[in-house]
Amino acid sequence: MLDQAMFAHRYDPPRQDSGGGVFRRYHIAVSHSVAVEGLVSGIGIPAWSEGRTESAKDAAVLHTMMTQGANLIGQLQVDPLAFSITGLNPFYAELRNPKYRKYRVGGSNAGIAVAVAKKLAHLGIGNDAFGGVRIPAAHCGLFGYRPTPGLIDASGLLPAAETFDNPGVCSQALAPISQFQELVAKPSTAIKNIVGVVLAEPIFALYYSDEAMDCFYKKLEALPLPHETTLAMNKLVLTRIENAQVAIASHEFLLVYQEWLEKQKLDLPSSTQSYLARLQAINYKDHFQAKKTRKQLRDTVCAMWPSDKVLILPSTPGEILPRDAGQEQSDIFNLAQRRLMALADVCGLPQLTLPLFNYQEAPYGVTLLAHPNKDKLLMEVAHRWVG
Repeated sequence: MLDQAMFAHRYDPPRQDSGGGVFRRYHIAVSHSVAVEGLVSGIGIPAWSEGRTESAKDAAVLHTMMTQGANLIGQLQVDPLAFSITGLNPFYAELRNPKYRKYRVGGSNAGIAVAVAKKLAHLGIGNDAFGGVRIPAAHCGLFGYRPTPGLIDASGLLPAAETFDNPGVCSQALAPISQFQELVAKPSTAIKNIVGVVLAEPIFALYYSDEAMDCFYKKLEALPLPHETTLAMNKLVLTRIENAQVAIASHEFLLVYQEWLEKQKLDLPSSTQSYLARLQAINYKDHFQAKKTRKQLRDTVCAMWPSDKVLILPSTPGEILPRDAGQEQSDIFNLAQRRLMALADVCGLPQLTLPLFNYQEAPYGVTLLAHPNKDKLLMEVAHRWVG
């Protein structure tokens, strides 16, 4: 029953438009916020979809996959307003984490992560604004990839915030992610060899216990690349960047949804309402200033490590939340989680999260960041490390 409940629409048998192509053996799932021809998209709230027009065509990223033989199993559940990151949606049946039962799924594209973790699909595709694909991937022990903005056409994604809307993909294995990057994205900058990796040690120290750090360093021994550390990437930098993301996203999100929200007067989950309140509190001056300083932030961040290396951070702020976590604990965790994802969003960087180890029955992973258009560096590090 839960398998069925996470679907907004299910194809049985899966829809396949072409019998040939490189993805003909792949089953894919898309989030409800990804346009599918003949279906009504959604933002995790049934009232939004009611009475709206069916999509005239597939989203661009889905169209590319379907012309290469992919088998579409359906559209799947997203969190309310498609920006909540808990994986808890009171408007639909609760989703359970297939691999880590006592923990949350993470969001906003919770449905596709569950489908992939349950092996119903090889790839899950959604709008990865605000970490919408990377976060549930990390919670469910999956790989999650957000390409350099512009490498993949974002048309057909229901908007969260225009500046940050970007297709993202998750998978149980690295090979489908790597193939997606190679064949669906426009060619990113060619590389000869990855030179090494840089560890953001202040961020690991902030979120990992000593025991979890020991596990991480043991895993790091398996990476056959030189590594160094940087102290420049710290909590202050992440805080500044996440605040800039809120300021930029505010007017872009509200331009699309504010009038509808005022009419509906919805009883939203407290975590969703809290983030919505942050967006609504931004004035236009702060929004304009944040957009102006975005390039400066990107230049500052990219100066922290060389373009032929990859930066490594935690993918979650320590142990993920149990399903019964209290509101205060959730607020602290969610803010830290948003900060870890905002770095790629605001600075326009490609990001790859990969599962690394379990500690006390919880998943721990790392997130790899590269300079813009250096997506292949991420894949190269991942292949050498966990390949």
